[in-house]
Amino acid sequence: MATFRPTRVELDYPSRSCLLQHDDDKLFGTYPYVWLRDNCRCDKCFHPSSRGRRVLMVDLDPDIIPDVAEIDDQTLNIRWPDGHLSQFPLSWLKEMQFSNMREDPVSTPVRQFWGNEMHHKIPTFSFADILHNDKNLHDWIEALQVHGLALIKDAPHKEGAVLEIGKRISNLKMISFGETFQVLSKFEASNLFCTNAKLGLHTDLPYFAYSPNIQMLHCIKQASKGGENQFCDGYKVAEDIKHIDPEVFRILTTIPVDFREWGTDYKEYHYKHRSPIIQLLPNGRFKAISYNDQVRAPYIQIPVQDVYKVYRAIKIFNTELYKHENKIEIKMVEGDIVSFANQRVLHGRSSFTVTETNERHLECAYIDWDEACCRMRVIREKMLNQKPL
Repeated sequence: MATFRPTRVELDYPSRSCLLQHDDDKLFGTYPYVWLRDNCRCDKCFHPSSRGRRVLMVDLDPDIIPDVAEIDDQTLNIRWPDGHLSQFPLSWLKEMQFSNMREDPVSTPVRQFWGNEMHHKIPTFSFADILHNDKNLHDWIEALQVHGLALIKDAPHKEGAVLEIGKRISNLKMISFGETFQVLSKFEASNLFCTNAKLGLHTDLPYFAYSPNIQMLHCIKQASKGGENQFCDGYKVAEDIKHIDPEVFRILTTIPVDFREWGTDYKEYHYKHRSPIIQLLPNGRFKAISYNDQVRAPYIQIPVQDVYKVYRAIKIFNTELYKHENKIEIKMVEGDIVSFANQRVLHGRSSFTVTETNERHLECAYIDWDEACCRMRVIREKMLNQKPL
């Protein structure tokens, strides 16, 4: 049986690679010459404390060939034509398997689409556990990756809870409203969310070129009548439409729709952006949903002969959102924080009644996936005792 440690190295000139092999000729790994020179671990080529590469592409020769390559105990030693010595720990090389490397589970979550059955299956976490337990923090973010929706219970009935969660990860996303903002009904509001009106299913801030990823809504005070929240998995609806009507799916994924928002709350602002309602990654997976009737612009920058078919496609998308089997409705109680993937899960609310003695108060904040996934990796590496590659 081959041991972990390879015993010999062969310079394979046709493949321009070092072949590391065991005694029984089983291959340990193939390492291209240019990659080895680019990733020399000596202090001249790699800064140890910052873990940054000092070798710049301007100084790298893609045609370089080692003069000598040999294995000494736990190290691959390579002498280059200019006399430079590169030493690679075999344990490090074992991790570097190119297309056969282990995938980063944080970067490749397996999403689970859902419909009305999610009503009684929403992943639920304790506010205190998320603040004080890394495993619970990790699992909450993972639930948002997989399902796009999670509920946090027993938060304080005051402003600042979402900011505490944001600090546990890194930072909240700053927008023109600030790090956090209050959803309170008021007269002559410049934004519909500050009224007591019904809000249709939507994603937030589609007029941003880079809209926020994770949204948190903290119920500080609930209306006595009305104010239920609705949620729908936009990816599930997009997948359904892909099979139900491929032409509608093509329109929704290729023709951009305009969104805009302007106002004077906090400071004067005027945002504009246009994008397809369903956005795809190069591999065909869903990247984002951008849909918000409340801020859909009156102008539409497409050929006039395409207007009808675009409206028809949007109507079909909207109809699918509101099907009973595709949406859920919950009424948060004070201390609940509902969190969801803003570019995937659409949210709305029913109208509600405000009186002199009862008003509805929610606090809202956003977090980006980059920050959340970064925290997940750090926690996983500690829990699994893994070193970053």
